[in-house]
Parts: sequence; structure tokens; C-alpha cells
Amino acid sequence: MTKHASLISFVPAAQRGVAALEFALVCTLFLLLFFGIASYGALMVVQQSLSLAAQEGARAMLQASISPSQSTTPNAMACQAVAKSVEWLTNFRQGLGLPPITCTPSVVACSYSATLSCGVVEVTYVNYRAFPLIPDLLPVGTWLEAVMGSGVNWIPTNLRAQGIVQIGAQSTG
Repeated sequence: MTKHASLISFVPAAQRGVAALEFALVCTLFLLLFFGIASYGALMVVQQSLSLAAQEGARAMLQASISPSQSTTPNAMACQAVAKSVEWLTNFRQGLGLPPITCTPSVVACSYSATLSCGVVEVTYVNYRAFPLIPDLLPVGTWLEAVMGSGVNWIPTNLRAQGIVQIGAQSTG
């Protein structure tokens, strides 16, 4: 009898396969945790990219209002800066057959002073829930909604970011 065979004979029959069962349980929990972290990490990457793009668009709008161009408007320059900043995300969406990231610039009265005008650039990733950066390998969000209630949105439908800069005194009309 070999040494290995003698060790197996000392393991009671009830204990055989316990290690495989423990591995399966631990591995399942580990993978669930890993995919959850990866999915929400990707969501945070997209949100951070949108925030950066909105701020870049607002800065471009401010720059265009300081030194106006004959060929383009501050709103167009803001959206050009946004498009350049989220080019990787737009390429990803176009690969899925979706429209690009939306850019909505506007000039409004500043919230802290009605005599000043602020440039606002809103950037939106439309329908993130249906087309996330990383597809749902495990429908964790669906499971959590089933447990916690249908009104709980673990993954938002749309992702939005807003960049605001003070442009100057509001023009009187």
C-alpha cells in the first residue's frame, strides 16, 4: 500500500467531498463580490468621465465667451470639448449602435446672483441601465430589486453630470 492510499483510507466516508463543497460555496461568494465590485467600478468610471467632460465643456464655454470666435459659438465649443473628452465612451456606444453621449449647454442666471450669468453644460449617458459598460454577468441588481422592492434602482437609468462656470454679467435685454 502506498503512503497516499493509506491516508485516504483514514478519511471517514462522510468527510469525502467536503473540501469541494466548501470551495464551491466560497468561490460563488467571491465571484459574486468580484462582479459586483467590477460592475459598480465601471459605473463610477463612466460617471467620473462624464463629470470631467462636463467641466471641460464648461471651461471651453468660459474661454469662448472671453475671446469670442467668428467661426463658432460658446455652446458649440463646449460640446466640442465634451465630445473630445468622452470620445472613448462615444466609440463604445456607437459600437453598440447607440447615439453618442448628449451635451446640453445653456446660459442661465447664476443661482447666487440674478445679475450674473453662468454657463451650464450637462452631459448625459442615456440608458446606462440597458447598455452598461460591463454587461450584467450576474443579475445582482435584479436580485436586489426583488428582495428590496421594485422602487429601488441599484443601477441608474441615465447617468448625468453638470459643469457650471460664471461667465459674467447677465445681458439686459
